Amino acid sequence: MENLILKTALFSSILLFPAAWASAALPGVTLLPHGIVEVRAGVRDQWRQVSSRTEMVPGYDIRTTKTSTAELEFSDGSRILLSPGALFTVEQTDSREARFRLDSGKLKAYVAGLFSSRLKIRTPTAVASVRGTEFEMSAEPQGDTSLSVAEGHLEVSDSAGRTAVITSEETLNVGKNGLEQPRTVALTDDRARDAARPIAVAMETARDRTRAMLEDLRGRELKANEAQLGKDVIDAFGKRVRLEEYLLRPAANEFKLVFLSKREDRLDWGHLIERFNSKIPDDLTQVAGIVAQTYFSRTMPSNWLKYFEVYLTNTKDSIRETVTLGAPTAINFTGYGAAVGTRYYPSSIDYVQTLGGPGVPGGSKVIFQQQQDFNSSFAGQVTFTQKLLDASGNLTTYAHFRFDPSNTAAVADIQTGGCGSSCYPDDAVGGGFDPTTTDSFPNGPNRADFLRSTRYADGTVVSVEKILVGNDGKILDFANPNADTFNQAGSYNLEIVAKSSLFQGRKIDVLIAPEILAQKKMGTTDPANLQPR
Repeated sequence: MENLILKTALFSSILLFPAAWASAALPGVTLLPHGIVEVRAGVRDQWRQVSSRTEMVPGYDIRTTKTSTAELEFSDGSRILLSPGALFTVEQTDSREARFRLDSGKLKAYVAGLFSSRLKIRTPTAVASVRGTEFEMSAEPQGDTSLSVAEGHLEVSDSAGRTAVITSEETLNVGKNGLEQPRTVALTDDRARDAARPIAVAMETARDRTRAMLEDLRGRELKANEAQLGKDVIDAFGKRVRLEEYLLRPAANEFKLVFLSKREDRLDWGHLIERFNSKIPDDLTQVAGIVAQTYFSRTMPSNWLKYFEVYLTNTKDSIRETVTLGAPTAINFTGYGAAVGTRYYPSSIDYVQTLGGPGVPGGSKVIFQQQQDFNSSFAGQVTFTQKLLDASGNLTTYAHFRFDPSNTAAVADIQTGGCGSSCYPDDAVGGGFDPTTTDSFPNGPNRADFLRSTRYADGTVVSVEKILVGNDGKILDFANPNADTFNQAGSYNLEIVAKSSLFQGRKIDVLIAPEILAQKKMGTTDPANLQPR
């Protein structure tokens, strides 16, 4: 069941649903070894090998061999990946700060939620304070530290107290003589692959989509209420496209991005909407933080995400995903561990995926729905329902169960994708009409081109392909990136191609240019200000 949840949500957040609770709500920091990985409880303790998930507490050292790696999972879904030959220490993990030490080796971090502004990693020569989401760092035996940022920004200080800030696609070295000047990551550098990846294939969660859209705004202020952009580009299939975008603020608590792709023989367009409980700042870089505090906050958030929508169309066919969230409520999550305790989490979540068009029965059809609520149906319990197309093409309940998040046995069953002995009498998991989901890389594993396809029991197929493509139509090649194509802001676009067996042979094909979010308001109501490139 857990795999189904992850594979069926083509656009929307997997972080919104119970499948993610298994990782997002685990207490403290959990180690996942890959190969021979050893830990010790301080320098006076003996090293011992671990072969399964192990909870880490302050004072623990971790080391990998020349052929092994390790992954650290945080309670908010953040991750740190340790390379072979790494020596890493957990120094502090509490509500105030998460602090770690990298004595040797390399790591790659993906940071979100609670720890996105309270995590520090130090090496023998530097301290990195995380103010972003995705970065890489290494510590060499001779004392040199190297850092690079794929998304967000880092504040770095050396032993002399000098500080520097590096932002997306920049790198910084810290040696025995202190900080050097930040540099842009050359696309011949392997790290450029990770700098491009968030826009290439991310969109994994609502927060991921927000971060990808706001990537070019990191470290800047956006005081505009709306902006617009236009440019002529080539898509991944060699077609010339006039790409236009409009960033709007329909209300004080909402923003909307509208994107249009005009080709010689067709028009494709779509929009993204995010709506919050109360007013959001004009500086949209702060929106990601508001989204993050919607989930697993220790205190009641001052603002939270209420509604999220993605809509794509070719003017005939359409695909829409919506997520509606209830106000955060205090939930006892001690079933995930005493350290987790009570957290604020949306009281209800309703995710719906809908297809539309002349080939869709009735013109519009919900093909997938997932709902959860806390405390409304059964006191102190989470009720979860998942519906999808059965063999007759009807939206039918595939999974339905309820559980107590403070019950350790019930949580253990949920984490393994079932109910087991903790199921209540009316629970049911698996409707006997399992869908199939496949992932592929149409242009090869080194290209920024990712395709996910789901086939339901009645034969209905829905697929989404996401491609990172330059203005000249070249797909980013991770093995041999083209510096002329991807080394400048505004030189790349995210192309999304949606298909379905119900679209009568048609497809939806839109391009999104992230740089619109870096534009400030300059009389956007005047058509003359639509900027050609």
